[in-house]
Amino acid sequence: MRFNKLLGSLAVVGLALGTASSPPALAKGRPKPAPPAAGETVRIELPPGDDVLPDRRNAEAVDRNCLSCHSTETILNQPALSREVWKAEIDKMRAVFGAQIDPDADDAILAYLTTINGVRRDRWR
Repeated sequence: MRFNKLLGSLAVVGLALGTASSPPALAKGRPKPAPPAAGETVRIELPPGDDVLPDRRNAEAVDRNCLSCHSTETILNQPALSREVWKAEIDKMRAVFGAQIDPDADDAILAYLTTINGVRRDRWR
């Protein structure tokens, strides 16, 4: 019973201070966009990035299959992982995230990813 009285008191204080009905601080006067209707296509524009990876064997397969979701910086700064680990990552991207990775490109992508070894981009050129 005491807890209910305390909650009631806090609600009254909030109303008196105007906090109960004021918009969130992050709104900053911008209207919140309406959520998309079920089945509606939503267009998402990503910021521009580098167009392609540095010229290296198998780079084109990675350009075509990976750059739609990953930046060149993300791709070039990966740690040294085994072919098996990278294969599992590609399979996960297809199964979990619906990535449209061409199965015929797997060998080229794996060859590329297993030679990156976290080398910074400026050392590639």
